[in-house]
Amino acid sequence: MGEVGTALAEVLGCDGFDEGVTAHCEVLHVAFPYTPDFVESVNQHTADLVVVHSTVPVGTCDPQGWVHSPVRGRHPDLAEALKTFRKPFGGARATEASLRWPYQAVTFSDARHTEAGKLWELAQFGLQVRVTQAIHEWCGSRGLDPALVYDMFAEDYNTGYEALGEPKFVRPVLDYVPGPIGGHCVTENMAFLDHPIAGIVREGF
Repeated sequence: MGEVGTALAEVLGCDGFDEGVTAHCEVLHVAFPYTPDFVESVNQHTADLVVVHSTVPVGTCDPQGWVHSPVRGRHPDLAEALKTFRKPFGGARATEASLRWPYQAVTFSDARHTEAGKLWELAQFGLQVRVTQAIHEWCGSRGLDPALVYDMFAEDYNTGYEALGEPKFVRPVLDYVPGPIGGHCVTENMAFLDHPIAGIVREGF
Protein backbone atom coordinates (compact mmCIF):
# COMPACT_ATOMS: atom_id res chain seq x y z
CA MET A 1 0.00 0.00 0.00
CA GLY A 2 2.61 2.50 -1.09
CA GLU A 3 1.77 5.36 -3.42
CA VAL A 4 0.85 3.06 -6.31
CA GLY A 5 -1.14 0.59 -4.22
CA THR A 6 -3.04 3.34 -2.43
CA ALA A 7 -4.00 4.97 -5.72
CA LEU A 8 -5.07 1.65 -7.23
CA ALA A 9 -7.25 0.82 -4.24
CA GLU A 10 -8.91 4.21 -4.51
CA VAL A 11 -9.56 3.92 -8.25
CA LEU A 12 -10.73 0.31 -8.12
CA GLY A 13 -12.69 0.68 -4.89
CA CYS A 14 -11.06 -2.42 -3.42
CA ASP A 15 -9.19 -3.41 -0.29
CA GLY A 16 -5.45 -3.04 -0.10
CA PHE A 17 -2.88 -4.79 2.07
CA ASP A 18 0.73 -4.12 2.93
CA GLU A 19 1.33 -7.84 3.30
CA GLY A 20 -0.28 -11.00 4.58
CA VAL A 21 -3.16 -11.46 2.13
CA THR A 22 -4.51 -14.70 3.49
CA ALA A 23 -7.79 -15.13 1.63
CA HIS A 24 -8.08 -16.46 -1.91
CA CYS A 25 -8.60 -13.52 -4.27
CA GLU A 26 -10.56 -13.34 -7.47
CA VAL A 27 -8.11 -10.70 -8.71
CA LEU A 28 -4.81 -9.83 -7.02
CA HIS A 29 -3.29 -6.47 -7.98
CA VAL A 30 0.45 -6.38 -7.24
CA ALA A 31 2.12 -3.02 -6.63
CA PHE A 32 5.30 -3.61 -4.64
CA PRO A 33 8.83 -3.07 -6.03
CA TYR A 34 10.64 -5.81 -7.89
CA THR A 35 13.25 -7.79 -5.97
CA PRO A 36 15.01 -11.10 -6.71
CA ASP A 37 12.25 -12.95 -4.81
CA PHE A 38 9.41 -11.07 -6.51
CA VAL A 39 7.93 -14.15 -8.24
CA GLU A 40 8.08 -16.19 -5.06
CA SER A 41 6.46 -13.39 -3.07
CA VAL A 42 3.55 -13.05 -5.49
CA ASN A 43 3.04 -16.81 -5.73
CA GLN A 44 2.59 -17.05 -1.97
CA HIS A 45 -0.93 -15.80 -2.60
CA THR A 46 -3.68 -17.53 -4.55
CA ALA A 47 -5.82 -15.69 -7.06
CA ASP A 48 -7.78 -16.44 -10.19
CA LEU A 49 -6.12 -13.53 -11.97
CA VAL A 50 -2.88 -11.69 -11.08
CA VAL A 51 -2.29 -8.18 -12.43
CA VAL A 52 1.20 -6.79 -11.84
CA HIS A 53 1.37 -2.99 -11.82
CA SER A 54 5.03 -2.93 -10.73
CA THR A 55 7.91 -2.13 -13.06
CA VAL A 56 9.64 -5.46 -13.71
CA PRO A 57 12.33 -6.94 -15.99
CA VAL A 58 11.17 -8.00 -19.43
CA GLY A 59 10.02 -11.61 -19.31
CA THR A 60 8.76 -11.64 -15.72
CA CYS A 61 4.99 -11.99 -16.11
CA ASP A 62 4.27 -14.20 -19.13
CA PRO A 63 5.84 -17.41 -17.73
CA GLN A 64 3.69 -17.03 -14.61
CA GLY A 65 0.45 -16.41 -16.52
CA TRP A 66 0.21 -12.92 -15.01
CA VAL A 67 -0.99 -9.75 -16.69
CA HIS A 68 1.34 -6.75 -16.62
CA SER A 69 -0.20 -3.28 -16.39
CA PRO A 70 2.31 -0.46 -15.75
CA VAL A 71 1.38 2.78 -14.00
CA ARG A 72 1.96 6.31 -15.26
CA GLY A 73 1.83 9.61 -13.40
CA ARG A 74 3.75 11.83 -11.02
CA HIS A 75 4.29 10.68 -7.48
CA PRO A 76 2.83 10.88 -4.89
CA ASP A 77 -0.70 11.61 -6.16
CA LEU A 78 -1.33 8.94 -8.77
CA ALA A 79 -5.10 8.39 -8.60
CA GLU A 80 -5.91 11.21 -11.04
CA ALA A 81 -3.26 9.96 -13.46
CA LEU A 82 -4.70 6.44 -13.32
CA LYS A 83 -8.05 7.88 -14.37
CA THR A 84 -6.49 9.97 -17.15
CA PHE A 85 -3.89 7.86 -18.96
CA ARG A 86 -4.96 4.96 -21.13
CA LYS A 87 -3.75 1.96 -19.12
CA PRO A 88 -1.79 -0.79 -20.89
CA PHE A 89 -2.50 -4.46 -20.11
CA GLY A 90 -0.16 -7.13 -21.46
CA GLY A 91 -0.39 -10.90 -21.35
CA ALA A 92 -2.51 -13.84 -22.44
CA ARG A 93 -5.38 -12.64 -20.20
CA ALA A 94 -4.90 -8.92 -20.88
CA THR A 95 -8.37 -8.40 -22.36
CA GLU A 96 -9.99 -10.09 -19.36
CA ALA A 97 -8.04 -7.86 -16.98
CA SER A 98 -8.72 -4.69 -19.00
CA LEU A 99 -12.48 -5.25 -18.82
CA ARG A 100 -12.22 -4.86 -15.05
CA TRP A 101 -10.51 -1.48 -15.37
CA PRO A 102 -13.05 1.38 -15.10
CA TYR A 103 -11.19 3.75 -17.44
CA GLN A 104 -9.49 3.66 -20.85
CA ALA A 105 -7.31 0.63 -21.54
CA VAL A 106 -5.25 -0.88 -24.34
CA THR A 107 -4.25 -4.55 -24.55
CA PHE A 108 -1.15 -6.40 -25.76
CA SER A 109 -0.98 -10.12 -26.44
CA ASP A 110 2.10 -10.61 -24.28
CA ALA A 111 3.46 -8.85 -21.22
CA ARG A 112 6.94 -8.35 -22.66
CA HIS A 113 5.69 -5.35 -24.64
CA THR A 114 4.26 -3.58 -21.58
CA GLU A 115 7.29 -4.49 -19.46
CA ALA A 116 9.63 -3.08 -22.12
CA GLY A 117 7.40 -0.08 -22.80
CA LYS A 118 7.51 0.99 -19.17
CA LEU A 119 11.28 0.59 -18.89
CA TRP A 120 11.91 2.60 -22.06
CA GLU A 121 9.44 5.26 -20.94
CA LEU A 122 11.48 5.69 -17.75
CA ALA A 123 14.74 5.62 -19.71
CA GLN A 124 13.58 8.39 -22.04
CA PHE A 125 12.57 10.59 -19.13
CA GLY A 126 15.85 9.92 -17.34
CA LEU A 127 17.82 10.70 -20.49
CA GLN A 128 15.92 13.97 -20.91
CA VAL A 129 16.85 14.90 -17.33
CA ARG A 130 20.52 14.13 -18.07
CA VAL A 131 20.44 16.21 -21.27
CA THR A 132 18.91 19.14 -19.37
CA GLN A 133 21.65 18.86 -16.74
CA ALA A 134 24.37 18.61 -19.39
CA ILE A 135 23.20 21.73 -21.24
CA HIS A 136 22.92 23.81 -18.08
CA GLU A 137 26.32 22.71 -16.82
CA TRP A 138 27.95 23.24 -20.22
CA CYS A 139 26.48 26.75 -20.37
CA GLY A 140 27.64 27.49 -16.84
CA SER A 141 31.23 26.57 -17.68
CA ARG A 142 31.22 28.96 -20.65
CA GLY A 143 29.42 31.95 -19.20
CA LEU A 144 26.28 31.36 -21.24
CA ASP A 145 22.71 31.75 -20.03
CA PRO A 146 20.85 28.39 -20.09
CA ALA A 147 17.53 30.25 -19.93
CA LEU A 148 18.31 31.37 -23.48
CA VAL A 149 20.29 28.40 -24.80
CA TYR A 150 17.94 25.76 -23.40
CA ASP A 151 14.58 27.19 -22.33
CA MET A 152 13.98 29.87 -24.96
CA PHE A 153 15.27 27.79 -27.87
CA ALA A 154 13.19 24.78 -26.80
CA GLU A 155 10.03 26.81 -26.26
CA ASP A 156 10.35 28.52 -29.66
CA TYR A 157 11.11 25.16 -31.27
CA ASN A 158 7.95 23.66 -29.77
CA THR A 159 5.79 26.64 -30.68
CA GLY A 160 6.96 26.48 -34.29
CA TYR A 161 6.33 22.78 -34.73
CA GLU A 162 2.91 23.04 -33.11
CA ALA A 163 2.05 25.87 -35.54
CA LEU A 164 3.21 23.67 -38.43
CA GLY A 165 0.88 20.87 -37.28
CA GLU A 166 3.81 18.63 -36.34
CA PRO A 167 3.27 17.98 -32.61
CA LYS A 168 5.31 14.76 -32.79
CA PHE A 169 8.45 16.91 -32.80
CA VAL A 170 7.59 18.76 -29.59
CA ARG A 171 10.08 17.98 -26.82
CA PRO A 172 10.07 18.39 -23.03
CA VAL A 173 11.37 21.55 -21.40
CA LEU A 174 12.44 20.41 -17.94
CA ASP A 175 13.54 22.36 -14.90
CA TYR A 176 17.23 22.03 -14.12
CA VAL A 177 17.88 19.99 -10.98
CA PRO A 178 21.56 19.17 -10.38
CA GLY A 179 22.84 15.92 -8.96
CA PRO A 180 21.36 12.42 -8.96
CA ILE A 181 17.90 11.90 -10.42
CA GLY A 182 15.44 11.90 -7.55
CA GLY A 183 12.52 9.65 -6.82
CA HIS A 184 12.54 5.89 -6.57
CA CYS A 185 11.53 4.65 -9.99
CA VAL A 186 13.79 6.03 -12.74
CA THR A 187 17.39 5.17 -11.89
CA GLU A 188 16.53 2.10 -9.80
CA ASN A 189 14.63 0.45 -12.62
CA MET A 190 17.41 1.05 -15.15
CA ALA A 191 19.05 -2.04 -13.65
CA PHE A 192 16.44 -4.03 -15.63
CA LEU A 193 17.29 -2.46 -19.01
CA ASP A 194 20.20 -4.00 -20.91
CA HIS A 195 21.23 -0.96 -22.94
CA PRO A 196 23.96 1.71 -22.66
CA ILE A 197 21.31 4.42 -22.24
CA ALA A 198 20.43 2.89 -18.89
CA GLY A 199 23.97 3.58 -17.74
CA ILE A 200 23.74 7.23 -18.81
CA VAL A 201 20.50 7.60 -16.85
CA ARG A 202 22.11 6.11 -13.74
CA GLU A 203 25.49 7.83 -13.90
CA GLY A 204 25.18 10.77 -16.30
CA PHE A 205 27.37 11.48 -19.34
